[in-house]
Amino acid sequence: MSLKARARRGLAFALAAGLITPGLAALAAAPAQAAPVSVDDVQFRWGFTNESNSRAFAPGTYNHFAAGKLGNPGAGGQTLSAADQGATWANGAAAGWKATDGEVTIEKEQADGSYAATTWAGLSTAPDGTAISFTKFSDHQVVIDSGTGTVDAAADDASISWDGDFTVVYYSGMSFFYVSDPELAVDNGVGTVTATLSGYGSDMNDMGSWTELAPAEVTLATLSGVDVTETGLVVTPDYLGVEYEAPAGGTAQSRTGATWGAFPQSFVDYQVRVGSASYWYSSGGAADVRKPTIPLEVVVPETPVAEQASVTVSRTSVPESGQTTVTVEGTGFDPAQATGTRPPLAGKPGGAYVAFGKVADLWKPSEGAPSASRVNTAVNWAVLAEDVATIGGPEAGGIELRPDGTFTAELTIDKAAIDAKATDPALTDYGIYTYAGSGAVQAAYETFTPITFTAVKASSSVSTSVRNGSYGTSGAVTVAVRSNVSVGGSVTLKEGSKSYGTRSLSGGRTTFTLPKSLTPGKHTFTATYAGSATVAASSAKPVVTVAKASVGYKTSWTTKVKAGKGVGFKTVVVGKAGVAKPTGKVKVTFVRGKKSVVRWATINSGVAKVSLTGAQSKRLGKGKWTIKISYTGNANYKAVTGTRTVTAK
Repeated sequence: MSLKARARRGLAFALAAGLITPGLAALAAAPAQAAPVSVDDVQFRWGFTNESNSRAFAPGTYNHFAAGKLGNPGAGGQTLSAADQGATWANGAAAGWKATDGEVTIEKEQADGSYAATTWAGLSTAPDGTAISFTKFSDHQVVIDSGTGTVDAAADDASISWDGDFTVVYYSGMSFFYVSDPELAVDNGVGTVTATLSGYGSDMNDMGSWTELAPAEVTLATLSGVDVTETGLVVTPDYLGVEYEAPAGGTAQSRTGATWGAFPQSFVDYQVRVGSASYWYSSGGAADVRKPTIPLEVVVPETPVAEQASVTVSRTSVPESGQTTVTVEGTGFDPAQATGTRPPLAGKPGGAYVAFGKVADLWKPSEGAPSASRVNTAVNWAVLAEDVATIGGPEAGGIELRPDGTFTAELTIDKAAIDAKATDPALTDYGIYTYAGSGAVQAAYETFTPITFTAVKASSSVSTSVRNGSYGTSGAVTVAVRSNVSVGGSVTLKEGSKSYGTRSLSGGRTTFTLPKSLTPGKHTFTATYAGSATVAASSAKPVVTVAKASVGYKTSWTTKVKAGKGVGFKTVVVGKAGVAKPTGKVKVTFVRGKKSVVRWATINSGVAKVSLTGAQSKRLGKGKWTIKISYTGNANYKAVTGTRTVTAK
């Protein structure tokens, strides 16, 4: 694709962030400022000039590029052989023209505006496939991948180098030179591209002349007004209006017309030795319109967007006095997402700082916050295992950042210590916070977990006294709460999940009256004091014993008692008011002398009825009967036995 259409790819830029802890104090001195970010796999793209993509004056020749270094033809005036697509020179010497060599590719603009590796045939055709001319160009670019260095978009600074060789070919090879290992340096929008040139000297006036040249480092391009962005940069190197001083006997620079100018002095001086100097500055000829530089592009690959890291903290509410140690588990801190820019981890995964302290509303390095916006009293630095010793080991707070992006940290929280240190009123929020280490800036590493503080309360104790009862009468539990400070608040009484209410303390005491219906047996309660703003909660377990209730009874006859006649007899078993009536059976034994009759009756609504047949009453006979009444009792009531007498006529 064209330079304008080529997709821009991201580059994160950063602000330095300092640590504030004794163990890592050496890493914390730098104030917040624009900082370079390490970059790699950066691409260099440049086609130099239209002249370098044009038809040449010698019949059938043209200017172009080759990846790598062409072989030495051993003599002047040689051109690349079209018969074998540049594999040899016209004199049979090996040439080895290639479109790709290592990190270098010669790309050609296609008909649709995209760019692709050129072909031999493409060297002499325009993007539309027609033959090139002095006004129709082949539009090739030298592309070098895998550049490394640093970029600071905020400061318009860049420093990037590439490894690779390419050949700039004029007149199909009658004149050529090599360019090796270009380097870009930009400072505040002004910069250079330097490289090592080498090759052979030729002479248009002596076509057989051919001399090997010593390598020399030259300025390939000077750059002005460079806008270094997060995507790299696009700039047209200086040419127009640049003056060049030709050597004695050389062609003087023409400084008239709209396209007069020159490449950098050191570059053109080397071209004097190559034999093609006048193609790199305005010399007054018809070709001057093709000599100005065309745009140079540096493309930084997109940095993958990191997923937001996260932490879990074992406790987020801690006492406001004393020290509390908490465990912090981190996940998602991909080591590859934060490259350090400061020693000792410059150029390596910078890891993550894990700190307890106070921060301002704006504290994140990715948002430009200065180091003063976050103050801590406890910090760990999570780095790869191989770098823990480099940063001072565990004694200096070093912990392992595992390759999967997880870590485990332990921090001591001390409110008094942080309050004494973080005195700036802008520091308002207590918490555990994380951010990228060693000067790296990575928004995905930035997390904040608030920490709250609870007042230390006075201890309390609960004591109880009980009033045992019986079924149908009310027992009670009295609760007393004691502390070395005034006690207020409330107490709740429960038996298992059943609540018997909540009562406010008065003078540190309260009493619960238990219901009459509480069943006989032992009942274990829990009396819980809820605590107050100044007193801690506490509880006790009182035990109340409920006895079975006693019963009374009344007897009466439903018929006259006569021997030989049927007799009706009723016993009313009397329980406790307001609770369940007695149930069960009553045994009634009628005795006269040695004679007896036994009758059983089931209590129904508190009444048991029995009767004697005439035969039974006749058997007992006339005289005094003794009546024994026995209630067997139940779960709520005791058994009872009594006697009565009656005279049968």
